[in-house]
Amino acid sequence: MPVPVSRPVSEGSRLRTGVAPVAGGQAAYLSVGGGGVPVLLLHGFAGDRLTWQFNLSALSSRRRAIAVDLPGHGGSTADVGSGRVADFAPWLVEFLDGLELPRVHVVGHSMGGYVARELAGLAPGRVASLTLLSSAGLGTPFDLGFLRRVIAPADVAEGCACAERLFAGPSPLIPRFGEVLHAQGADPVRRAGLERIIEMSFAAHADGGGPPVDWSAYAMPIQVLWGRDDRIIPLPPPDRLPPAAPFRVFDNAGHLPHIEAASPVTAAIRSFLDGCDEDHPGRSPRAPHPLS
Repeated sequence: MPVPVSRPVSEGSRLRTGVAPVAGGQAAYLSVGGGGVPVLLLHGFAGDRLTWQFNLSALSSRRRAIAVDLPGHGGSTADVGSGRVADFAPWLVEFLDGLELPRVHVVGHSMGGYVARELAGLAPGRVASLTLLSSAGLGTPFDLGFLRRVIAPADVAEGCACAERLFAGPSPLIPRFGEVLHAQGADPVRRAGLERIIEMSFAAHADGGGPPVDWSAYAMPIQVLWGRDDRIIPLPPPDRLPPAAPFRVFDNAGHLPHIEAASPVTAAIRSFLDGCDEDHPGRSPRAPHPLS
């Protein structure tokens, strides 16, 4: 979901905005820091790169951190192609090529987690690790009605009602979220693209029961993070998770744990990425986080 943020204007700011040309249309992104194996942050459905504003700076302490708008979202191309999430993976490969990034850690939230897994499957040599945050695409049930409401709230009040479902409890961000969601839904081009994504990628699987992910196809380290009070994609059962992968559950957090529990979530991501850099590529981290 989009989050309001003051855009940087100072030339000396470490936070930089950019636009990369991609065959399927431009890719808008934020970039912070440098060095190390970069981390690529992928937002959720109907969100954008600004959802990572509470995490970008801290994640850039030892590496470059990049948050990109996926097709149909934010400042990137409005063209979502077929609307299939899998098709965003080759688009991201072109984006990485344009930024001359041979290998990245990937952190994906909700739909972004689904996209991250597709990218890892398409170009495993480009993905150093996967962090799946409240991830879609695991074959578990989710709130399809919410997705259809959130792209076209009738007014700001309905936008706020949608925003409330994203959080575990009251948040000062909810009124602004409601305004942004309502304004976003008034754009017919944006709305049509999001509707296509829903129908082509999500509608048939809302009740769960989809085929389980073949985790053996992913050689890179994987961790899974979730908000305990997620009302959009509830906690997945153990048989849907990658075997022996770190799995952290954050209390007092809903579908946006990287916002509601920004400090502990960011710390978990940083620790995992640092451990992956120290380990031999393709090997699981030495010590998984306990379920908490």
